[in-house]
Amino acid sequence: MTTKETDPNQTPVRPAATVVLIRDTDRGPEVLLTLRPKHLRFMGGAAVFPGGAVSPADLDDRWDEHSALSRQDAAAATGDDDAAAALGAYICALREAYEEVGFLIGSGPIGEIERSDADDPDEFLESCIEHRCVLGTDRLVPAGRWVTPLGSPVRFDTMFFLATAEPGWEPVPDPNEVAGCRWMTAGEALSELASGGMMMAPPTVEMLQRLDSYATRAEAFEGLRDQGLKGAGEVLSVRLSPLVHVVLAPNPGLMTGPGTNTYIVSPGTATVIDPAVPDPRYIEAVMAAAGTVEQILVTHRHPDHVGGIERLVEMTGAPVRAWGMDLAGGLPVEPIADGVEINAGGVALTALHTPGHASDHLCFLLEGAASLFSGDNILGEGTAVIAPPDGDMRAFFSSLRRLDPLGIDRIYPGHFRPLDGGNEVVRQLIQHRLDRESMILESLGGGPLTVEQIVERVYVDTPSQLHPVARYSVQAHLEMLGAEGRVRSQDDEWSTVR
Repeated sequence: MTTKETDPNQTPVRPAATVVLIRDTDRGPEVLLTLRPKHLRFMGGAAVFPGGAVSPADLDDRWDEHSALSRQDAAAATGDDDAAAALGAYICALREAYEEVGFLIGSGPIGEIERSDADDPDEFLESCIEHRCVLGTDRLVPAGRWVTPLGSPVRFDTMFFLATAEPGWEPVPDPNEVAGCRWMTAGEALSELASGGMMMAPPTVEMLQRLDSYATRAEAFEGLRDQGLKGAGEVLSVRLSPLVHVVLAPNPGLMTGPGTNTYIVSPGTATVIDPAVPDPRYIEAVMAAAGTVEQILVTHRHPDHVGGIERLVEMTGAPVRAWGMDLAGGLPVEPIADGVEINAGGVALTALHTPGHASDHLCFLLEGAASLFSGDNILGEGTAVIAPPDGDMRAFFSSLRRLDPLGIDRIYPGHFRPLDGGNEVVRQLIQHRLDRESMILESLGGGPLTVEQIVERVYVDTPSQLHPVARYSVQAHLEMLGAEGRVRSQDDEWSTVR
């Protein structure tokens, strides 16, 4: 089991629960995947399992009389020291599944509970009490926990459950909650991910990969019962499109999110982008996905993007290519010029010098596929840190505006998940930075402020432990505004130029 985070200095993590609904078919076990509406801030457009955040009402002690499992039973099953939270995850899982797709199990007149009651956790509890229903929490099988890594704008501690969808039951999706849903075998879902037809987050991919090894629902329940989502020694490795494979480096953290994405472009021989760490399991996964490594490309030389270069070169002898002549991962490079077209095993990658996050930053445009390997200029969640002196906000804006007219559809970022609708993503990112700029200027309207004071006023929507990171971007904005003659500094304080 992945343990819960309790450090009060960490980004607030909301408890959540999700249900993997499984049914047996002639083709093997199928799971129900829902599609999140694209407009949602967190995981918009991604294929997920039904679920959501735990509500205070899910923790109400009256559930002890309306749940087949007691709090103590739930705590023992999930390994959670907090018995109320343990049962709350079960309640949340069933409530959210009922709200999103109409799935609810239990005893008593369950059918008399209005589905609209599930929209309000308090109403759902009162309805269960009124109808004297007992939710079938004993029919949910714990299958692991996933905590959203540091760096994401929204973080959840999600408990995964398995549940059986009985023959004849069909989902009725709530259009206010999900854009649609589909029954698929795990293999079909992973194949659609590989073809580019679906987007998923790592925990969904990992669950599907685990389920893909079972021939029946009963085998899956037995095999996944009480297991964490990350098995010992496993490295996430999955094909994202016919040409693109990703291996997630085991280096999660505040600045790296779930880890660094190492991409393998492999129509024939493979091009590896950003080998991140020397971890032997990770390098093995890269080699297994790549086969013959023709070359290694570097988006930028930050340690979490070049840490595995030396080991990979030792094993393959492949040349390392990057912007400029500086060593990358301790090894010499073949410099890449802006606009150069790189042959990647039969497909073309165009190198684009896109400074901003780093002065040596390159993006790689996969020609003919409208896809961009964006490094750290564009992230799958949140926004890139621009840290002077090497980080430059004016250069960052210029780089984003250069990307805008390229007709990009899919973005493969250095961290977090891939993004669809690339051009719109770029425009939203530009607008986000312009909004921050306006907020900085507005904060200075009352008189001079230090960078730290500006952060406190501008980043009210950001957890305080991330404020030291936000200072870098504020400093970068101020330096750009200073160069434009709009602000000035004196004695570590900044003010507007009137």
